[in-house]
Amino acid sequence: MSESVKKIKLLMVDDEKEFLETSARALGRRDFDIHLAYDGTTALQMMQQDQFDIVVLDVRMPGLDGVEVFRRIQEMWPYVPVILLTGHGSINQAFQTSKEGVADYLTKPCDIDELTSHIKDILARTGMRSRPPKAPSDEGEELIHVLLVDDEVELLESLKRILERRQMEIHIAQNGENALELLKDTFVDVVVLDVKMPGIDGLEVLEKIKKGFPTVEVILLTGHPSVETAIKGIKLGASEYFIKPAKEEALVNIIQRVYKSRQENILKQDRNHIEDLRRKYPD
Repeated sequence: MSESVKKIKLLMVDDEKEFLETSARALGRRDFDIHLAYDGTTALQMMQQDQFDIVVLDVRMPGLDGVEVFRRIQEMWPYVPVILLTGHGSINQAFQTSKEGVADYLTKPCDIDELTSHIKDILARTGMRSRPPKAPSDEGEELIHVLLVDDEVELLESLKRILERRQMEIHIAQNGENALELLKDTFVDVVVLDVKMPGIDGLEVLEKIKKGFPTVEVILLTGHPSVETAIKGIKLGASEYFIKPAKEEALVNIIQRVYKSRQENILKQDRNHIEDLRRKYPD
């Protein structure tokens, strides 16, 4: 594994010490950064002191059971995905916790390769790594997290000021390499991406974003529009194609529309996941 790639920071919670430590050693060999808690109370204390990418949580534990711990995580850290792990699978419990936002529900004993695959699939599907909580705007709307990528520094700063006044949290990158590095550790809903930049051009960055962060929506921004570029961008997964100079209201409307589409797609994925669980745990 390349040292430049950040390890997935995983919190495992289970009162079965032997199972927990055996699983942790196996996952550690797969380049996870593993942290252990032997009960729910300790897990919640650890989450108050540190930040995790994902939690694997046993359902049946003394004291706070896994479902209660999950609900507290959902309340306090709703951006952290949780996998519930149990030897006592229940369709009703799986269905209910899935509706509440659990990322996955696996039965013990769970093959380590299967668990590894589920963890990586969840993080790729949801784009939730280090995801910050959504802050409400004055109108009760969610804060939209936007990454602006352009080599024109003055344009970046101007767009940043404009969009921050419209209840958006703005991150900026002056080239494609910086944008891809930033996405590894920063939650983003929408990327506004210039097509022509030195180094990696916008279309190549778009392709890498859709492969590495498939739920992130991308709006292409260009001062040199062409039918060929627009068609290639759409084929690579761009949501919109916007021509410079960027008019404030038009760009805001496009970002809001793309964000709404993203949220609808995530909701659809969640519903499909619930149906998969119902098939997986038939009565």
